[in-house]
Amino acid sequence: MTMSQPQSIEDIMQRIRTQLHEPSGGATGNKSTVQTKDIQVSEAMERLRQKARSPQEADGKEADDARVAITLKLHGTSQLRTEIRTALEGTRQVGQINPRNPGLINNGIQLVKKVMRRSLTWYTRALHYFQGGVVRALDQIAAILDNHNDSLRKVEKGLRDQAIATEQGSARLAQEKAAFEQRSSTLERQIGSIEQAIASSEQKRTALEVKIRDAWSGHEEIAAALEAQGAAHTEQIARLAGDLEALSSEVIKTRAELREANARGRVRDRDVRRTLFSLGNGPARKADDPPATPPMFASEIKSDKEFDYFAFEDLYRGDEADIRSRQQEYLEYFRGRENVVDIGCGRGEFLELLRDNNISARGVELGLDQFLLCKEKGLDAVQQDLFSFLESVPDESLGGLFSAQVIEHLTASDQLRYVALAYRKTMPGSPVIFETINAQCVYAVMRNFFLDPTHVRPVHPETLKFAMETMQFKNVELRFSGPVSDKQIPPLKLNGDTPQLAEFNRSMQELNTLIYGYQDFAAIGWK
Repeated sequence: MTMSQPQSIEDIMQRIRTQLHEPSGGATGNKSTVQTKDIQVSEAMERLRQKARSPQEADGKEADDARVAITLKLHGTSQLRTEIRTALEGTRQVGQINPRNPGLINNGIQLVKKVMRRSLTWYTRALHYFQGGVVRALDQIAAILDNHNDSLRKVEKGLRDQAIATEQGSARLAQEKAAFEQRSSTLERQIGSIEQAIASSEQKRTALEVKIRDAWSGHEEIAAALEAQGAAHTEQIARLAGDLEALSSEVIKTRAELREANARGRVRDRDVRRTLFSLGNGPARKADDPPATPPMFASEIKSDKEFDYFAFEDLYRGDEADIRSRQQEYLEYFRGRENVVDIGCGRGEFLELLRDNNISARGVELGLDQFLLCKEKGLDAVQQDLFSFLESVPDESLGGLFSAQVIEHLTASDQLRYVALAYRKTMPGSPVIFETINAQCVYAVMRNFFLDPTHVRPVHPETLKFAMETMQFKNVELRFSGPVSDKQIPPLKLNGDTPQLAEFNRSMQELNTLIYGYQDFAAIGWK
């Protein structure tokens, strides 16, 4: 067996240098060698830029040039790897003793070679170090070239993608420009049509002005006559306005006189009822009816001659139709119930609502005039003090209790006694409603409470709610009514809103609520 002749280091290095300086990656005919395609990248990109700037000038040939493949030169490492393997094989063979045919001569030659190899260790060791370093360096160079080739492939792909995106953007720009040119052409045609229409309108306006001047010059006398007639009409309108103002004053005066006459008529009707009652010709009193009792508080009013409360209530309480309309909202609580009582029924407005809705009810009223009016209307009412009446009926016998503008006529202790009796005398599940003046509204207290000299003490909404809850009424709610919306102070409006302005308006709203809030409230609870 013969030993292959090892190549010298100088030959190996020369072949590597030649390989690194070759423009192509490997020898011709080697299928594993990476083939390269040379192209001027800058030239291709310049073509794409020109196409993006002037897409309308590009023809089919330029589009094909823009789609040319963009590649970069790659360095092949196949031959380099081959030379590295050759160098490794040469390094491995340095100092090797090739086998020969066995025999005495072979043994002698082998012994001589071994002695020579040991004696030349100082030379071969350095040679091994050198060749190993060269091989490792070449291996590192090959790895760097591989990484370089990978980077070039990525760059090539990025350039391809950018070229495609640029081409697509150029196509979109071309389409948008074509659409813009089409719209511009349409607008130009429309502008031309508008200009023609303006010119035609100017001609018509000029002709119309000429006609107006001609017509006016021939009708100046008519215009003067019309002007004189207009002045006469103006004077007549002024006279009519004066007459209308005088008539309005007369109507206002007549309405006031009518109200006074109506009030006098109601007082006369009251007097008739009183007379008939005193003569025994009015509604007969039952033998078992309890006698009338005096008021629970001292008003210091001795007789109707000192203070006619019926006329006072008729004037300031409001029209009966208005009161029925306002009390309509309470009707829903008593539908389907029986033996409802209206404490302090007054003129009987709520009793009429209950009767018209087929709800059996009776009223309790202390004032003689109000009691007689209810009887005249055919309502079931008794003249009795509220405490005497409630004490006289069995416990848990009433199907509901309604009391409007009554509790403020009682002292604080009587108010609590009234709430307690209402709870004791109503059936379980029955509604109890106390309506009175809202003590939280300054306007209502000053205007309504102190207007009536028989009022004793206003009731705060939360106080009445607390008193009803203390007596075990369930689901007690407060319902407010009668807002003074026409007198509220409007919010301040300035140029440029500021936090201070917003805070001022919030404060004004709170002041409106305090002064011009709801005039009345109702405390509604369930037995």
